[in-house]
Amino acid sequence: MDESYDGIIIGAGQNGLITAAYLARAGLRIAVVEGRPVAGGSFCTDELSVPGFRHNIHALYTKVHDSPVHSDLELDRYGVSYVFPNPKKAFVRHDSYFLFYQDIARTCESLRRISPRDADTFSRVGPKWQQWYVDFVMPEMFSAPRPPQEWHDEIRRKPGGAEYLDVVLNRSPLEYTNELFESEYCRQSIIRGAVSAEYDVTTRGMPALVFATIVNWFAGRTGIVRGGTRRLSEALERIVRENGGVIHTGVPVERILVERGSARGVALRDGRELRAERFVASSIDPIHTFMFMLGEDKLPVEVRERLANYKFSETSLFRVHLALSERPVFGVSRLEPAVNEALMYTIGFESAGDLVRMGAQARAGQVPEIAGMSAGIISTHDPTQAPAGGHVAYLGLTAPFDLAEGGAAAWPEVGRETAERMLDLLRTYAPNMTRDKILGRFIHTPKDIEEYLPDMVSGDICQGKICPEQLGYNRPWPGMSQYRTFIDGLYLCGASTHPGGHAIAACGYNAANAIATDLGIAKWWPAFDPRRTVSF
Repeated sequence: MDESYDGIIIGAGQNGLITAAYLARAGLRIAVVEGRPVAGGSFCTDELSVPGFRHNIHALYTKVHDSPVHSDLELDRYGVSYVFPNPKKAFVRHDSYFLFYQDIARTCESLRRISPRDADTFSRVGPKWQQWYVDFVMPEMFSAPRPPQEWHDEIRRKPGGAEYLDVVLNRSPLEYTNELFESEYCRQSIIRGAVSAEYDVTTRGMPALVFATIVNWFAGRTGIVRGGTRRLSEALERIVRENGGVIHTGVPVERILVERGSARGVALRDGRELRAERFVASSIDPIHTFMFMLGEDKLPVEVRERLANYKFSETSLFRVHLALSERPVFGVSRLEPAVNEALMYTIGFESAGDLVRMGAQARAGQVPEIAGMSAGIISTHDPTQAPAGGHVAYLGLTAPFDLAEGGAAAWPEVGRETAERMLDLLRTYAPNMTRDKILGRFIHTPKDIEEYLPDMVSGDICQGKICPEQLGYNRPWPGMSQYRTFIDGLYLCGASTHPGGHAIAACGYNAANAIATDLGIAKWWPAFDPRRTVSF
């Protein structure tokens, strides 16, 4: 029998579940439909290498603790808690290091050893960044985008607004870091933050999502979910179900049903139809939502043109997840044992320009020369994710989806070779990582990302390129940036909407606000006040 609901949400990733949780608690009868066997999307933690070793295959650290979602939905009541490691990140070279801490003073202390001038600079700009994060960045990310001039005029009226706009509109991350700092450690740290946001560091401008990622590592609180990122999705699932919602897994949506110009439900691959009395929301990318689920023949010419020009990132992520019998011990820890205690690592990049060059190589379809890489050792700070005495870790690299030689189909063989090269590099910095210490590994290529989560087209973890022409009032494109689409009652709520991807919980939250407003539903949640949720 067909089933009827007030609203249907396509996709049970973080944003789909967040939208569902808010609206279910508002009293709507909600169904979430997920094609994969389990809900959670990128909020997953699985035993992929050796039994007992649990890997966060996509979202590793989150900023949900800074968002309104944690407090509004009372996620702590559902077992969600966070670990805020110190040091949170280490920049490791053969004979030198730099440590990031959760507070500015300790980071400045670490930096002063490298460059007193940079330490003085950061002691000045760090608190300023924190103010900008609370006053400008968070309000922009957790609200519907407005026309740029309107938003800029509002910012200019606030203390520090003119300086903030001058920085984020007129400088690329590369220009900004060269202007501020003299040491390669500081310069590459800012560049690394922008790269983590999937952004080309030579592009002029630093959109909110990009600036937030830079601030996160230098001056913000960085956390991991105790027990693994899946705890977040499990909590969101419970909230949906406890408020009368239904989550269907393992049932892909074939098409969105449109009647008399309005979205009225979905047809599933198993032959069932789910009816929606009031709305349908898709957390899936625009290509799948419009081209496949609506059908190209039903799209206006303008929408077809927008889809044809919609950009996905040229680069993705390549990771090697490791099950270890002991954690890496870095050679440079002879100078500072705390190096071995970090959560995240940037390893190598011994020469100026390595990071920028590797990014350019990846955008050109090449597996970069591995002069450096990112890494994380989660179990140092959350032992629940590995058996007693064991550790889980990962090595990461920005890489192309389509290889210049062989395309995406070449990744199985290329992935094995790349993993070996990364492990060889790791051993030059952490000599104890001999082969006998690696109990198992799981290689996750850009091609695997798309196969695991098909809405991440070409392995694009943000469902659309992070670039000025596809951000803010232009995301996914001008005229459709308010979570509403050209079909009455059909909404977007995924990472293809403002402010973009990453584990920040903003897209699903903003979409819930838009839907509640349109349906005239009383919002049980308070207006977002970042000073209530953000702490440093």
